[in-house]
Amino acid sequence: MQTAALIEHAFRRCGKLPSTISGELLLAAKSNLALVLTDLVNDGLSLWCIQTTPLPCLIGKMVYALPPGTADVLNVNYRTQTALTEDAAISGTGWAGSRFAEASSPTNVQFSFAASGVPPALLIESSDDEITWTVVATYPGQSTSVSAGFLLAFDIDNTAAALSWRLRDATGAALSLASLTFSNAPSEIPMGVLNRDDYSNLPNKTFQTTRPTEYWYDKQIATQLRVWPIPSSTTGQLVVQTHRQIQDVGALSGSIEVPQRWLEYVIDALAYRVGAELPRGELEPGKLEKLEAKAESSKIRAEDGESDGAPFKVQPNLSGYT
Repeated sequence: MQTAALIEHAFRRCGKLPSTISGELLLAAKSNLALVLTDLVNDGLSLWCIQTTPLPCLIGKMVYALPPGTADVLNVNYRTQTALTEDAAISGTGWAGSRFAEASSPTNVQFSFAASGVPPALLIESSDDEITWTVVATYPGQSTSVSAGFLLAFDIDNTAAALSWRLRDATGAALSLASLTFSNAPSEIPMGVLNRDDYSNLPNKTFQTTRPTEYWYDKQIATQLRVWPIPSSTTGQLVVQTHRQIQDVGALSGSIEVPQRWLEYVIDALAYRVGAELPRGELEPGKLEKLEAKAESSKIRAEDGESDGAPFKVQPNLSGYT
């Protein structure tokens, strides 16, 4: 459903025809729609907003920036994997890659750029003859600049084995990489979580060892992850599963990033918000209370369906204190 149609439905539920909606009310409704979507992150776990991000470990690095829009960290695993041995490096205008002695199926690509800047969207492609290339995944790029040599990583799912793999700038621009590694056979170990007090009470926060075992989610405006001990090698990755904010509303001709099962609640919640801001006398008496009750009812129904269908397991661990 287009955003404009969704807003019109909300006004109709307030008893206001779309033809009577002024530009000012339309802008206010769009702002309120953004608030409705933002508030959803506080009401529970939106299953469509869970993402997994691999962060390469860096020697001596304690603090790792999380993707923009991160609302919560669900879990963190420490990953080790096997780097694929390349037969030869391949390169050309706008791309760089590796050729292997036998067909390989990488599950992760790790790379860095030769110069600082904002990482572009990249295409991960495979080929058996280096003439015909097949796009198997897209690295979405980033909105913030990174320094030269800063490691970035991306997981590749469901890949077929091929002899050659490469990264290419989606725009066709020249691509200059400082490093490029394709890997597979990942092995992950769950990391323990620390609260603010536990992290603050660590006697030696700069202690280094081969791999970190615990982390603290530092919930700043620009969210970040603090690990302990600090890694002393770059062979591993932090696999971070996060709950993120819903994407911005965008243009009225577009659609909001919400599954259909949540549209009824979003319209009802928006109707309540715009109804509360309508000029005095435009909303019939008692209507606002009805809109609020309808929004609460729609939210309960939507949240009841927000499940992945997996069984719920409780495993108590009662033991003596020594």
